[in-house]
Amino acid sequence: WHSTLHSSHDHSGVGVGYGGGDGWNGPRDFTSQQYGLGATCIDTSKPFDVAVSFPVDGAGSLLAMEVTLSQEGHSCPLDMKVNAYSGMAELSKALAEGMTPVISYWSDNSMLWMDGKGADGRGPCASDDAAACTGSVRFYDFSVASIGAHASPQHELPAHVVPHGQSHRADDDASIQHGKAAPPLCPGKFDVRGYGAVSLV
Repeated sequence: WHSTLHSSHDHSGVGVGYGGGDGWNGPRDFTSQQYGLGATCIDTSKPFDVAVSFPVDGAGSLLAMEVTLSQEGHSCPLDMKVNAYSGMAELSKALAEGMTPVISYWSDNSMLWMDGKGADGRGPCASDDAAACTGSVRFYDFSVASIGAHASPQHELPAHVVPHGQSHRADDDASIQHGKAAPPLCPGKFDVRGYGAVSLV
């Protein structure tokens, strides 16, 4: 898992989460015992929730990006925070102008730059196998709310996105075959009361 703040002029940015590199160490905010297949806090074989907040100061300038991963039945949410980044002013301007969420699902045999063991050997993957990746996953139950408030039902986006992605909640092919997923809506448009036409791209 990587969550990264970076401006349009900074490819690397500042990231948090858990991952590796191919010979370099990625973030180490939690471990494979806490996040991964069968892990104690976030078992990635089952749906889990992602909450991302962008607190601002009184002038509307971005203070941080805060990410929480949680899962029903587990009492150990994983919290991450980026609050020291030189590009905050540029990101504040971009957020004020409006952004569009974009979701993608990747698989490749050369992803160790993101999930490799790293120089310390503590990263998640010794090798990558794209053929082992499921053919589709789902993101669903999207909502937008002010920090500290819950989004009302009319503001929830009824998005069942297939294929591409893992997680706001992520399910594998088995759940889709058992009828949990609506027909694909990506790419496409649908109306959301309170927001109007919403596009998935």
